Amino acid sequence: MMHSPIVGSLQTSDGRCLPDITRRIGLAASAMRSLQDVWRQQRTKLETKLAVYRTCVLPVLLYGAETWTLLAHDISKLEAFHMHCQRQLLHVR
Repeated sequence: MMHSPIVGSLQTSDGRCLPDITRRIGLAASAMRSLQDVWRQQRTKLETKLAVYRTCVLPVLLYGAETWTLLAHDISKLEAFHMHCQRQLLHVR
């Protein structure tokens, strides 16, 4: 399986994008961690936190997504990360 760069994203020779999806999830998780002070701030409205999430985390996660060939497993990984972030914003365990 060889990786080939396409517009800043990684694809394997069989067209799979799991390496890039995994990398993007890691980068977005790092962005979430860097915003911990914002998420913990109780005086900040949920709408504001969601706006920060949409502008600072989702673009990191989805950069290059237009070139991905998504399988059901890939979509599940992206949705699981998204739900994890939403639970973190809502302080739900």
